[in-house]
Amino acid sequence: MGTIIITLVIGLLIILFARKFQNNESLSTSASEDASFVDNVLYTFEIVRESSYQTNLKTIVENTAPASKLIEVAARVLSESSNPSDQHAIRVEVQGLTVGYLNSQDAKQLAGHNIDKKVSAAITSRKQTNPDQVNYTVKLALKQLDDLR
Repeated sequence: MGTIIITLVIGLLIILFARKFQNNESLSTSASEDASFVDNVLYTFEIVRESSYQTNLKTIVENTAPASKLIEVAARVLSESSNPSDQHAIRVEVQGLTVGYLNSQDAKQLAGHNIDKKVSAAITSRKQTNPDQVNYTVKLALKQLDDLR
């Protein structure tokens, strides 16, 4: 009986180590060093220009989980070829509201592809020096940029 238990434990350890080293593909240039985990989902892919959409983010957070510092949401990532300032722009929406964009370098790498994907995202809140002011950031659950193609 003891031999069976030891064999099972060793087998589980081998499986865990194999999974750890199985997916070592590099993250996009937007990968964050301070990743967030929620329910074993790794949110590392940062978007930009959230500061322009704080009102939208506040609305989403208040409608979803006002007391939480980190909430999971479904995000829609889509090409915005009609954007007058950047023909390669890729917008990120949550609940139909724009919350930011992929950075221009990543968007250019996806040029020529009509992007319209749903991905998991995490919205986190950070209090500013003024205790009444909160700043929201968004990270996507993407291992690599090609996940959007």
